[in-house]
Amino acid sequence: MDALLLIDAAAERFPASPPQPLLDLVARVRGAGGVIVHVAQSSQDSGEAAQNSTQATQNTAQSAQNGVAVDDTAAEAAAESDDAVAPPRIDSVVGTREDELVLVSAVPDAFEGVEDLAEGLDDLGVDRIILAGSNVRGGLQQSGYAALAIGFELVVVRDGLGEGAADREGAADPAAASGADWPA
Repeated sequence: MDALLLIDAAAERFPASPPQPLLDLVARVRGAGGVIVHVAQSSQDSGEAAQNSTQATQNTAQSAQNGVAVDDTAAEAAAESDDAVAPPRIDSVVGTREDELVLVSAVPDAFEGVEDLAEGLDDLGVDRIILAGSNVRGGLQQSGYAALAIGFELVVVRDGLGEGAADREGAADPAAASGADWPA
């Protein structure tokens, strides 16, 4: 089974409209009930927000240790809000659906940045990754190489590449040498 892995496929990474071959591919995968995984790189802002949340929690704990009264209700609410993670939302050029995986990776390699991604795809019976999106932060190349190293077959959709993939001609040689199918 194939899985379409869309890396950093935000609207601003593509020309005025997404490439028609990419739209056609997504429509075929959706029509067949296939696996689509949208992966976005986490931004500095979300990292700073997490750091600020951690700092606020540490400040509350320090206040309690120093004998400063802490409102238990507020402390519990803060703890609950850290545990209740909202599902990620991304602005994919092809849109997202409820039955599709929407993931955020802190590093360019989606397999390193998303815990259990490879195992989850394997559990679904996926043996081939079809890769498209943008390579602004190196996510296409790093995720592609990782997919090959893990043992997935890899197909890169040349007409489904956005910003940062302008060097796709040069990227084809090492990808093909590593075993990827990089169609002309």
